[in-house]
Amino acid sequence: MLVKKLGIRILFLAMLTGIILVPVVNSQEEENYSVPVEKAFEHANAHVIDFMSSGVPDFENWTGASIDPKPLELYDINGQKLFYEFSAYKNNTLVGKIYVGANKTLGPSVQVIETTPNSYSTTEAIKKSIEIAKKEYPDGEIKSTKVVEYSYPCIGAMTVVKDNTGEEHRIFVDVYSLDVVPDRPVTETELGVWSMYEQKLKKNGIDENLREWQKSDEFAKSIEKEAANKGICISVPIILDNYSNFESSNVYHSYYHYFFGTNSYGNTVITRYGKLPVLETEEQKENWNSALEKLGSEIKDTVASKYMYPHGEVMTCGVNAKGYFVILFKYGNVDEPLMNEIYALVDDSAKEMGIQDIPVEFGYGTYWEEISLEGINRWYWFGESTENLSESDINTLEEVMEHKPTMPLHKTIAAYGKIPLLKDQNEIYLWQEKLYAITAHIREKITPYIERGQIITYGARIRLEIEINETLSSEEENTIVKEVYQIIDEEARKQNVLDVPVIFMSTPEEENNGKLNNSTNSDSGKSSSSGEGKSSAVSYIPGFGLLGGLTCLYGGWKLRRK
Repeated sequence: MLVKKLGIRILFLAMLTGIILVPVVNSQEEENYSVPVEKAFEHANAHVIDFMSSGVPDFENWTGASIDPKPLELYDINGQKLFYEFSAYKNNTLVGKIYVGANKTLGPSVQVIETTPNSYSTTEAIKKSIEIAKKEYPDGEIKSTKVVEYSYPCIGAMTVVKDNTGEEHRIFVDVYSLDVVPDRPVTETELGVWSMYEQKLKKNGIDENLREWQKSDEFAKSIEKEAANKGICISVPIILDNYSNFESSNVYHSYYHYFFGTNSYGNTVITRYGKLPVLETEEQKENWNSALEKLGSEIKDTVASKYMYPHGEVMTCGVNAKGYFVILFKYGNVDEPLMNEIYALVDDSAKEMGIQDIPVEFGYGTYWEEISLEGINRWYWFGESTENLSESDINTLEEVMEHKPTMPLHKTIAAYGKIPLLKDQNEIYLWQEKLYAITAHIREKITPYIERGQIITYGARIRLEIEINETLSSEEENTIVKEVYQIIDEEARKQNVLDVPVIFMSTPEEENNGKLNNSTNSDSGKSSSSGEGKSSAVSYIPGFGLLGGLTCLYGGWKLRRK
């Protein structure tokens, strides 16, 4: 579950009774402590994710909603930017609002969440305030019109007009009622129009409020880190959900380690059996993984001869980082009796090793590998029908499937999004076309990062892959990851791809040395490899034309030769 740290945020839910005022302090110059809108959006996403994952009431209707990254900017009546008002929509219906402070001196970043928001028209309020200003001061000069918080929590349009004597006047129109609000001072008998910056409670002081904002920022970063492990980037619009039970992103291939079979480049879980053991130390985890690998060796011959391709539906066996023994099928005729039968085999072997109630995860994989066979005059796709293959070719497939697959070496910096369930070769091609289109359209925006040496290569396979210069500091890496993922996500949404899968990684220097030389292509859009089990590089070289860039992107097929 995403962590929930008490005492690092103050947030009040707006119920039917209205909105609650939070403690605040005197103002400072906005430019000293202003909060960028991008940072405010991250805080909004982080806090809502935490509340939904923590089971806080009144958020049930937010599941499936998304926060609009373009907020309404609310100002104080003294002209300083006060709040970013972010709106959450579900099926184009407003389900809530999040108010994030635009200035660090306001204290905790997320100050109010409305779960029963009322709609209002800023356009009509602004129009009316300008009309009244012109009517009352026909010879005056309109200085500004802003949407403001006045006499918090009221919201209105405020037009400032200077009359012919040089005196300034403020015209307030409430956004809900569209009534004109008299600009009167606060008295003992009248609430009046007052400034949030000037009238907030002074008991905390500016320094204390700055410390509270810093706590909010640290909290948001902790949520960001946990969300990233689940493939969620809080810097872009996301579909809100209860993320407490989400698995690690299937974009992050290192989450899985395979014992034999072929690599999967995107898993979809079907079901799980058994019970995970409690593994508290690294030594316990290593011992458990070793036991599962030994279990894999014990059952390999039986699985390979009876259940594994080319004789059956199983494509690979391995383990995931959570501790499940993993069995992946090719998409097709996988039913519960088959999984029960295979689980019984695994469970019986596990019991002989002293393991009870062995945890097994069954799933579909996405397989992206071809092989050269003697009996056919083309590259053969793993998972294809074996009906017309010779006995020699069948034996070749058997030998390949019984070996441990290899994965490219790289260090994962961040992995976001989700690889969809791709059922066959045709669906993989269609999916890749979408990724290629996205990559082609972002080239102009990515080029500056390459020219500065921050990005080494980028391209598309089953996921978009961005290689970051390994010499950069972690802070620089994080900045580039956020900026580049926002660029990719924005373009992906134009292509109707939500939750676009992207991995940011760095590769050891010795792996990089031959990268550009290894990139090859063919007219069919696939590449060949000179070594067994080696995948060609995905590279982008500044200065290539569109055709050249796309040709590089088509690299990356993993091919085997006999």
